[in-house]
Amino acid sequence: MKIEFSEGKDNEVLDVILHGSSPGIEGGFFKKLFEASKQIGHSVVMFNFPFIERGEDHSSGPDLLEEIATLEKVLTDYKADSYQHIRLIGKSLGGIIAGEYLKKLDRAQLAKYSLVVLGYVRGSIDIKTFPGKIVIIQGSEDRFGNIDEVKVDMQGCQSTDVIYHSIEGADHSYRDPITKDPIFEDQAVKLVD
Repeated sequence: MKIEFSEGKDNEVLDVILHGSSPGIEGGFFKKLFEASKQIGHSVVMFNFPFIERGEDHSSGPDLLEEIATLEKVLTDYKADSYQHIRLIGKSLGGIIAGEYLKKLDRAQLAKYSLVVLGYVRGSIDIKTFPGKIVIIQGSEDRFGNIDEVKVDMQGCQSTDVIYHSIEGADHSYRDPITKDPIFEDQAVKLVD
């Protein structure tokens, strides 16, 4: 399994970058996210889920058992328990996986976590019971809904610390919807901080 890791200066925060359904961590957007985490001094790890390693274009199924098990293994292997804070940064499917993982944790464990969702998928992501800080970064032209539609989907959320960002003109992958140029990626990365 392809993994990239960088140890931070203070070793207090671990950022865990979870890719979407494609292209895995080889995509330029994920490299930018990785570098941004390094620049602010966080430890950071990103990895390919097994379906990417097998050359498949879909997850293991609706329960995401293989993906959650892979995330748990990476957190164990990179000693996530030794950090004061763990920030899960999930792009699309990665956000869905993060939400499913967080639902398995007890209240004490959840206190260490925050969540960044890059491209919220309405109807598929379940993070309303997560009590920690949530940042959602959504393109105004996202096929899964704009930020106003995301806010409606998030009604009843237990977190009192939810920050919503809309990127005007961006699609689900922070590209121009017509040219498909990734012109909004840098803006999305800056909002993760």
